[in-house]
Amino acid sequence: MSTASSARHLRGRLALAALSFAVALGASELALRMLAPRASTGLRGLHQMRPDRTWLFGLRPGATGTIDATGDTLYQINADGFRDRIYARPKPPGVFRILVLGDSLTFGYGVAQQQTYPKRMEMLLEARLGQNVEVLNLGVGGYNPYNEAALLADVGIGYEPDLVLVQFCSNDLNDPTLHFDAQTLMHLGAIPDAAFPDPSARRAPASPGLAGSLGACRGLALCALLDDAWLAWRATEPDAASEKAALRSLDRLDRTQARWLAHWYGEMNQRASNAGARFALLVFPFRAQLDDRASDRLQEQLVTLGERGGWVTIDLLPAFLQARGPGKEALFLDVWHPTPRGYEVAADAIIGGLEQRGLIPRPARG
Repeated sequence: MSTASSARHLRGRLALAALSFAVALGASELALRMLAPRASTGLRGLHQMRPDRTWLFGLRPGATGTIDATGDTLYQINADGFRDRIYARPKPPGVFRILVLGDSLTFGYGVAQQQTYPKRMEMLLEARLGQNVEVLNLGVGGYNPYNEAALLADVGIGYEPDLVLVQFCSNDLNDPTLHFDAQTLMHLGAIPDAAFPDPSARRAPASPGLAGSLGACRGLALCALLDDAWLAWRATEPDAASEKAALRSLDRLDRTQARWLAHWYGEMNQRASNAGARFALLVFPFRAQLDDRASDRLQEQLVTLGERGGWVTIDLLPAFLQARGPGKEALFLDVWHPTPRGYEVAADAIIGGLEQRGLIPRPARG
């Protein structure tokens, strides 16, 4: 065989090998996408890293399963990556659409999907207003105002909301990597300083996973699977000090935290306004405030922040205080997360606050 023939033969074999590899890779990617939903025994099965998005991480589209800490509660993530049903885009005519952003409180940690406050609001408002009302739950466990602002800009506005609600929890003021790393045994890695309420107090960032290093791999299910395996292999259980820090409930803002919240809530307020929507902040209490072990100073500061920034703040602490008492159902599962009864109290108080401030349509006349 001549040298030229040998070269052609080698190129042909290389081309065939490359084609076979591409076909196998494509088939693997398709199979992984078709296998969803999949079972989960922890938050790692529900979350995925998104280094290709400004919101950094989100819920895995199509994932379904339970979390060890919350027993038989089933979590089902839709194809858009949220714990809700699919909503039409663009918004259908005649629909009043409310978009809710938040962390695990909005997501509904420990309760059924229909027991979350966005779904309870949707049910109550449809009955009360006599028109089509949609309340979209875009809550993601581990989010803070930085992620919420990024998700609103990238995804949320595309749903054409009439009203944007953002939920605040006192753990929004903690190092955001504490909750995510401890609960998922994954690492957020070198996230921007802007994601931290106080960048000077942040932990040393972990190195990124495979998806964070290989730009061409981003967005592929196969790459995400390899990245999960890599991060799980590298992960370590959180130390006692990190766990303690992650469970802090701060009852007041310092100047750095106040400026950070004002910036991100102000940005979301402006973005909603530019899209023709109204905006309001929902401030959830934490359990120690019901036991008189913590003051309401945090709520007072957040209300003042909203007055200065030009957005509505709905403080849910008074409603929770009124609903507590001996012989009554518990309102919290743990430090922050409400029980089904707690979510009922929250939904009723939010609707009352929205009606009082004219942020939702008036009820239809009988």
